[in-house]
Amino acid sequence: MQMFSLFIYLILIAIARVCVWPKLYWALLFIPLFIAGIVGRILSPIAVCFVKRELYTTTVKRLDKRLVTLERDRLVWWLSWFDTDDNATDEYWYGVYDNTANVPQEYYDTHSIYRWYCRMMWLQRNSMYTFNRRVFGLRPDSKMAWQYKKDVPLLFGYYNSVNIGWKSHKSISTLLYAGRIIGLRKA
Repeated sequence: MQMFSLFIYLILIAIARVCVWPKLYWALLFIPLFIAGIVGRILSPIAVCFVKRELYTTTVKRLDKRLVTLERDRLVWWLSWFDTDDNATDEYWYGVYDNTANVPQEYYDTHSIYRWYCRMMWLQRNSMYTFNRRVFGLRPDSKMAWQYKKDVPLLFGYYNSVNIGWKSHKSISTLLYAGRIIGLRKA
């Protein structure tokens, strides 16, 4: 019975895609991408133990948004679907997210647990990013592409940031599935 239910679900996804019902197609992908996100968040603390250092040229916020070439951490090729294809795995540190702005470079360079934490937080923030883009991404000219983005004011200086549909990012030619229905933020 479970296999039959899965088969029907996959048929519905195919019908929505073929018949160009973009919102139904998006809704049907929500469940498999939600499951992939959970799996990615559970396994990312282990995945970030398998990194390699390689030269990577990018704009680095920590260095006053200069374009530089540095040795950066990337996941090994067989775990690349966990990673972000447009940033290094250590972007949480170099992108100055959360409290990393208060931590000196020397500390980051000499404390492997802190480096592990920064890599893991990056993958938590961008769970299964490359997998999402490669498996569920759309071309920008696709008839299935749509996006709804809105900040909804709430009480006590908070708002809900909604972003659903398919979003573009930087200069990458594939649109990424956006499924943020609840994004509580402080104004």
